[in-house]
Amino acid sequence: MQRNETSDVTWRLSTPSDIQFAYQVAVANDPRWWRACKNGLSPRTVIEVAQSFAAGVVISNEARDLGIAVLSETGAAATGMLDVWSLQDSEAIESVSDIIPEILGAAFSASNIRALYFERFENDVDLLGYSRPWWKLQIEYPDFAMIQGKYENRTCWVMTRSDFEIHSSSITDSVA
Repeated sequence: MQRNETSDVTWRLSTPSDIQFAYQVAVANDPRWWRACKNGLSPRTVIEVAQSFAAGVVISNEARDLGIAVLSETGAAATGMLDVWSLQDSEAIESVSDIIPEILGAAFSASNIRALYFERFENDVDLLGYSRPWWKLQIEYPDFAMIQGKYENRTCWVMTRSDFEIHSSSITDSVA
């Protein structure tokens, strides 16, 4: 499966003025966006978390902003942590998952990151789109946190630059 090229979904680099939308997304996903929500949802806390990101994009269509993707780099290790979140309606979820592989390509081409990590709770919405099979399970934390009265596992997935290049080139080759 690949991205619907006729879709009006786009992405752009985030700016400081997007912090209000990032807060809206954090509230919509509380407590699942662990990095943003684990210490509470005060605007100050979300701003502090946002300042730790190396880069971010806002995903939108012609009508509205739909979601965000942010990258935190870990310096000398040349790895990054990817956070992807959307508003919780079906249009936002589908649109964000549709464009994520394109954003992954931009992340790898614009940086020297050798691997990306992605964390999720077991019942989170899957926003990785057709790139989901490209990710390998790195670690699973059983019963990590209680969400809506039930303990959920938290998983950490990894994709190396070489894995991305192999998978994305096979998509490009199949289109050509």
